[in-house]
This record gives sequence, C-alpha cells and structure tokens, in this order.
Amino acid sequence: MYKLETKDGRAVFTDTGLELSFSVPEADCMGMRQTRQLPGITDPQLLKNAFLDPVSGKRLRDIARERDSRTACILISDATRGVPTAPLAKLAVEELLEGGMELEGISFFVAIGVHREATEEELKRFLGELYGRVSAENHTPFDADNLLYLGKTTGGTPVTVNKRAYECDLHIQIGKVEPHEFAGFSGGRKSVLPGVCSEETIRINHRPEMILDPRSAIGELESNPVNRDMTEAAELFRIDFGVNCILNNSMELAAVFTGGLTECHAAAVSYVRDCLSVELEKPDIIVTTAGEPLDIDFYQSVKALIALTEILDDSVVTLMYCGCPEGVNSPDMLRAFGSSDNLEEVVSFTTENYEIQMDHVLLLSKIFRKGAKIVLCCPNVSDGEARTMFMEPCRDAGEAMELCRRLTGKENPKVLFYPRPQTGLPVMI
Repeated sequence: MYKLETKDGRAVFTDTGLELSFSVPEADCMGMRQTRQLPGITDPQLLKNAFLDPVSGKRLRDIARERDSRTACILISDATRGVPTAPLAKLAVEELLEGGMELEGISFFVAIGVHREATEEELKRFLGELYGRVSAENHTPFDADNLLYLGKTTGGTPVTVNKRAYECDLHIQIGKVEPHEFAGFSGGRKSVLPGVCSEETIRINHRPEMILDPRSAIGELESNPVNRDMTEAAELFRIDFGVNCILNNSMELAAVFTGGLTECHAAAVSYVRDCLSVELEKPDIIVTTAGEPLDIDFYQSVKALIALTEILDDSVVTLMYCGCPEGVNSPDMLRAFGSSDNLEEVVSFTTENYEIQMDHVLLLSKIFRKGAKIVLCCPNVSDGEARTMFMEPCRDAGEAMELCRRLTGKENPKVLFYPRPQTGLPVMI
C-alpha cells in the first residue's frame, strides 16, 4: 500500500490505495517508518489453536456446557476498526455449538458505541458464512427501551448497557488491540464501553477532565482513569470469554489471544509493546495518513495526528493526507472548532458544551497548544472546514509539500514519511 522509491535524485512516496504520490529531494528524505510488517496467519489451524488453548481460563465450549447456556451474545467491532471478524466469529460459534448451544440462541451485536450503524453489506462481511443463520443487530445507544442500568464505576460513571445483549446467558467479545489515543490501548473492555453502552455512559466516560488527564495517554494503562472506568464497566457487564487480535500492515490477522477478558487483553498489549514500537528521529516535515479503515472519514482519520502527539510541536510541520469519502462526518467536532478562531476559546466552548464526538477537539488541542502546524491534503474536506480546524488546506500533493517546506523556514528541510502511526508506539531516539 505504501512504497518509497528513489529516481533521478528524488525520493517518491506513493500511497497505492489513494493513488497519491509525494516527491522530495533524495538528500532531504529521512525514509519511511512503519510498524513492523508481521506475517499474516494463513493456516486456519493456528486460529483454531487460539480457541483450543486460551491464555487463561477454560475453553469457550466448556464454559457454555458447564453453565448449560442457551443464549450467547457476541460483541463485534464496526467498520471503522477493520477487524477480519468472520473467521473469528466462525470459530466462536463452533465452540458454542460444541458446548451444546443451538444457532438460534447465538446473537451478534455490532458494538458501534455512538458511531453510525453497520450496513447490511458490512454485516455480511463481518459474519461471512454465518450471515443469515444467526441473529445480528446494531447496538442502540439512544434507545431507552433497550438499555439497562447496572450500577456506577468508582469514577462515578453510570453504566447503562444494551439490554438484549446483557440478558444473554454468555457474553463474548471480539476486538482488535492497538494503541489508543486516551484509553491506552483498544480492544478488550472497549467492546463494552463504549461498544454497547448508552450515549450518556460514553459521554461521561469521555468527558473532558478524563480525556485531558495526562495519564489518559497512548500506551498507558495502569494509572489511566479512562481505562479503569472502562474496565469496571466491562466487569459490571461481565465478559465470559474474550477474543483479542492484532492486525498487520495489510489488515490481516497476525496474532489472536483468547480467554479471560483481562488476561487475553494483557497478552495482546504485551505483544504490541514487544513487536510494534517504532523508533523515530525528529524530522522537519512528517507526512502521515491514517489509512484504512480509519480513512472512512476525517473524525476517524485524525487519530493519525493524535498518535503523534509526543512528536509534534512548533519545530515540525505535518502534511496529513487522506481520502475520507464520508467527509468530516462529525457535526459536533466541527461545531466545537467553529465556536471561535481562538484555540483557548474553542477548548473552553468544548468543555462547557461537551458532546462525545468533541473528544478529538480536546486531543488535537494538545498538539495545537505546542504550536504544531498541519497542512491537510484531502478531497472530501472543504477548505473552510480545514481552516475551521486550524489546518491549512492544500489539495494538490506537490503544492502541499512545497507549502510545508516554506512553513519550516528551511531551504532543505528533512522529511519523514510515516503512514498509519496509530498502529504502533512511536519512540523518539
């Protein structure tokens, strides 16, 4: 998908998916960094082994049999996460059938949080050969009739969840683990909160004082208040069996961990720390993109910028490019940014009028407060929208690179290409 080639004294970076190229003098190019390309799992038996030998606890079939379970909910991710759910769903269902359950008792819930609902085509992709044979529905974060209050976390968050999912005998989650902008890492407990919680629960968990807490950071779990809140919500909901996977740069399954929710999530996190750290020298210009599946819209794509929070400041110019076929896709984020042309007033407005999808406004403010300069190259975000978000629009790749060069104030700025930074842990050297 991404390649860097040299020709006639130029270094040319190409995104084959978006058919977009950026060219710089070879002498000024610091190269391309990515998370290490992990081999994809091609042998179905290796996937099956993950279910045969959980990280902790009993096999799913044994849990189902011992509890004489008749119904099970399986929480799965939406399209913004890009999880190859179908083979994992198939194995989970096979385990449940071996445990004495019937297909009619198995229900899949797309843990959308407050994202848009999964389409029928997406459901077909998520479920594969199971589509039409098992029940599948989107979570309903605003439907009071299908929400059930379970109690409060120690942080004071009221936990209200999907009633139909909670009332199943067994609770299973399938998710992807990678660094997360304020929860530390994705996966595991996030299938519950935000996955199948009410809008109110998500909004309170994502509230400004939680997100802006310095402990709510990429790669941080132990002291992270957002993580603690999510974990307690998942405990109230009760996940009986977790399935957490790691994807490689080709969006293929590279590792799968199953078992007790906390233990299999911890194993996946350890794998990410060991295999997906990326060492960087500080550049003058960094060219980045979120790539698939986050490229669906700009609200998701900004996670590439947020992943670089520790790197970006007034000495680095960022060229952010993306496709975003669904545009910004977050009226609340635009409303907050549009409240003022003064950053501190935007932060104050966001804090006082907070809605869930204003979270990225606060996270981006951490970057802008350091004087970071961002050039946006995106065909589906208007120039006005870009400027509202404190970014400089430039739709032509060559012109965007030239603008970045001028903004550095240097004749020969050093350029680093770093696509999909949100998939790894950047480390400055």
